Amino acid sequence: MTLSPPGPNLCASWETLADGLQVQRLALHLPQLREQLLAPPGGIALFAQTPPSALTARPDPLAEPPAEAVIDQAGLQHWLHMPAAYGTTDAGTNPLAASADQVADTLLEGVTDRVVRAAVAAVCTASAWWTGAFAVIRHLGVHHTSLQPVDTAITLKTLQSATSIVALGTAQRVLSEQLRTAAADEAVRMAYCRAITESIVAESRLPGLLEELGELRLVDLVSTSIPWRGRFTKYAGGTGAGQVE
Repeated sequence: MTLSPPGPNLCASWETLADGLQVQRLALHLPQLREQLLAPPGGIALFAQTPPSALTARPDPLAEPPAEAVIDQAGLQHWLHMPAAYGTTDAGTNPLAASADQVADTLLEGVTDRVVRAAVAAVCTASAWWTGAFAVIRHLGVHHTSLQPVDTAITLKTLQSATSIVALGTAQRVLSEQLRTAAADEAVRMAYCRAITESIVAESRLPGLLEELGELRLVDLVSTSIPWRGRFTKYAGGTGAGQVE
């Protein structure tokens, strides 16, 4: 599996670091994830709304195999590899998938390039899996500022909002790379412009959403996904993650 290539600038380098952080955390906590799926604990409000197996349902394979090269070029091969490798089979529909698909539908209006459409749709759908996977082990984590065990509940609605942000960020990366390296048509340019606009609109609600999420892994997943003023500020002084993971 190939991770993101070295970034051409500081922001892209931070982005590569964030990618590595997500993969590392998932790999580190796979045993915990499996435990929650095999024997969901009682008393978790989220699991009363949806079974953990649904939150980690394996996404469908790429509709257009050539789209894999587009995703790889954007440094997001891992984004699809992990759900394909560790997603739950025969688990029904991920309750977060509709939020991710809505982002893709909004951005891709008017785009006729089937490969680009498939690439954007795939990374958006995978975003539902990543959000769901970290949500399943959220109750085992710590608060993102205090590093004390998280003791608050989370709702499916909050996770759906988080999924939309993560999907928006990964879709924007695919579109940005298309504009940078390929002969993208006007429809793809407009899709990228819509992604930027949506990111600007989303920024105002991000601080509140991060507090609702509370837990370190979910907060880092969402906060590093789209460009905003607080995206990588935590890295300046260290995330504190090494103290607890």
